[in-house]
Amino acid sequence: MHSLDVLEFEAIRSRLASRAETAIGGDIARQLAPSFDAAEVWARLALTAEAYALIGKESPPSLGAIRDVRSALTRAEKGFALGGQEIYEIGSALSAMRGMKRYLDSRRGDFPKLWPFVQNAPEAPRLEDSIFSSVEGSGEIKDSASPELSRIRQKIRSTQSKIVDRVQSYVSGKAREWLSDPIYTTREGRYVVPLKAEHKGKIRGIVHDSSASGQTVYIEPEDVLQMGNALREAESAEREECERVLTQLSGLIGTVAELAREGIESTGELDFVLACARLAYDFKGALPKKWDGYGIALTGARHPLLDPDRVVPVTITVGFGDRGLLITGPNTGGKTVAIKCVGLCALMAQSGLFPPADEVKLGAFSQVWADIGDEQSLQQSLSTFSGHIRNIADALKHLRPGALVLFDEIGAGTDPAEGAALAKAILSELTGRGAIVLASTHYGELKAFAYNTPGFQNAAMEFDVKSLRPTYRLIMGAPGASHALKIAERYGIPGDVVTKAKESLGSEAEDVGLMMEKLELAQRQSRIAQSDADKRLHELRKVQETAERKLKEADEIRRTVHAQASAQIEATLREIRIEAEEIFEELKKAKVDEKVVQAARGNLKALQSLGQEAKSQFEMTPEEAPGELKLEKGCKVKVEGYPQAGVLLDEPTKAQVAVQIGPLRITVASTKLTPVELLQRSPQKAQKNLSLQKAMSVGRELHIRAKRAEEALEELEKFLDDALLAGCDSVRIVHGKGEGILRGLVRERLRKHPHVASHREGEPGEGGHGVTIAVLR
Repeated sequence: MHSLDVLEFEAIRSRLASRAETAIGGDIARQLAPSFDAAEVWARLALTAEAYALIGKESPPSLGAIRDVRSALTRAEKGFALGGQEIYEIGSALSAMRGMKRYLDSRRGDFPKLWPFVQNAPEAPRLEDSIFSSVEGSGEIKDSASPELSRIRQKIRSTQSKIVDRVQSYVSGKAREWLSDPIYTTREGRYVVPLKAEHKGKIRGIVHDSSASGQTVYIEPEDVLQMGNALREAESAEREECERVLTQLSGLIGTVAELAREGIESTGELDFVLACARLAYDFKGALPKKWDGYGIALTGARHPLLDPDRVVPVTITVGFGDRGLLITGPNTGGKTVAIKCVGLCALMAQSGLFPPADEVKLGAFSQVWADIGDEQSLQQSLSTFSGHIRNIADALKHLRPGALVLFDEIGAGTDPAEGAALAKAILSELTGRGAIVLASTHYGELKAFAYNTPGFQNAAMEFDVKSLRPTYRLIMGAPGASHALKIAERYGIPGDVVTKAKESLGSEAEDVGLMMEKLELAQRQSRIAQSDADKRLHELRKVQETAERKLKEADEIRRTVHAQASAQIEATLREIRIEAEEIFEELKKAKVDEKVVQAARGNLKALQSLGQEAKSQFEMTPEEAPGELKLEKGCKVKVEGYPQAGVLLDEPTKAQVAVQIGPLRITVASTKLTPVELLQRSPQKAQKNLSLQKAMSVGRELHIRAKRAEEALEELEKFLDDALLAGCDSVRIVHGKGEGILRGLVRERLRKHPHVASHREGEPGEGGHGVTIAVLR
């Protein structure tokens, strides 16, 4: 297919094949061709998307051990014995297929499209064990293949050892002086010693060889000969047993050959699908989104065969309403790269591959035609123009609606006027027959044609007129100037030549060129302004998000502080209840002494006031409350006519309910109850009790550094009392390091204090030796 060649799709196939783990997967990749059936295109992409999700989530088992052993399986099925290497590769393939099958079996709900590839793969773990216990990776048969083989090889090793010992006795014994060299060697698998010719006959045996000079003969001693014969017999038995083992294993393989062959083929296809997913990660590709109609929209697309660190991404839309897009601009400005990028991305998408782009929208094309580059052919006597025309004629002859047609420099290679006229006619004919056309040109007539013809639009490759260099950015919606004279001057054409060229253009052409340059400059400034505005908008949104986050954090802090305050109140109320119990115990034990009774009642009243005041200080207003609360059994309630809160003991559905207020249990109408959390703080606050102020305002840290011992211990006692009243669970005492005297006194006092559970030295970040941390109880 011509379009695949000129767009260099073969390079994509080669790159894909390199990402396959199996030979079959690589072969499928090298034969990959795009589909022009929309249903098949989206089925391929869905399959790649599932594989992409799989390898992005976790690492599936490798299929690299699966070799193409289909021919070996066929021979085994027909009863032939296989070699050790083939048998080992079959065992490896069976193991790899079984591993992938079990892996996908446990995930078939997440990857339903991949599961069928391994669903029918054979599972023969006993055969695998037999193969791996019998054959080495090199194909050699292991001693453990059979007890008989193990016995034979043990005999071979023993015999070889005896032979070496016996031959060594000739080399190092009394016969040494008869030898030309004190060594032994082998001839045709036989152990021999180099005997001097003049001593021939002194060692009985068989001569296997002699030196070129005839001065040395290589003789196998008679006693070594007998052991050598035994060795040959053992080696022959070994070969027979190895052949028996291979034949037996081949027979077992033949029973699963058909399933194994089908499994290798299907797992090869699975490997190809996984290779497509790996290539998508390599390219940082995007899964195309299905779009109505014919067309392709690329955002941030990179030409897949160029250096990703240097290529300038292109954002372009071809089709989806407009039938034709004409790219103009200077030579070396990237027009051809942009056209090839679009063509390759379309071919990749319709082959089931993810194009290298940030986002892709695709309406699958029915064909892809491309006429790019120098089509000159000396063998066919074609000029460049003739080559282009032949390709265009072929496209017109076989064109189907919905085809993508790519032209680089349409109408070039002939008279400009005739070329432009022909180009307009070709573009009109192609789009009129339902094709989507992307073309590049330098002809001014074609720029005007695209501007004035419905269904066509212009695009331009940006050119920096200050540096006289292309930026390789594509600008949709406007034509671009060729800048031929500026580029000629930059590459060394003399200035007077360029000036003459400008004069020969004529004032009208020069005015049009100047207008195009000004238009490019205006567009560039507009993009810069838009980019700056987008940047400011982004910064504003970030500031807004930060402000909203800070407000949420402040609200969370407020709620946290309220929760901490509530916890402190609860601790204080626990102390109040304890003291109340003690007061009532005094009342019970006291004799009829009016003064004691009155004093106890006064203390109880003071405690009740203290608790009420603490509650009113930290109650949330209705605006602060998280939501309206309802009466329910066990909740805290305010009883009308009673200053102290109580606990509801009955379900609020009853007309009369029981409420526990301290030691007092009363029965009241449920209409006289209100949840305490919904009560608003009273605007008339009574004077705070001094002890409550201390309890709520006490700190968790005491500084007594450089103070006298008596003063420091006195402050420590007072500090511990206040901390206990406030419900603190731990405190920090800063006494300094010095000579350690004050530290010792503090820790001794803490050790003896009844309400100190434990104490420790501060961590380096807490003050180290100069600080003691005490845990209260």
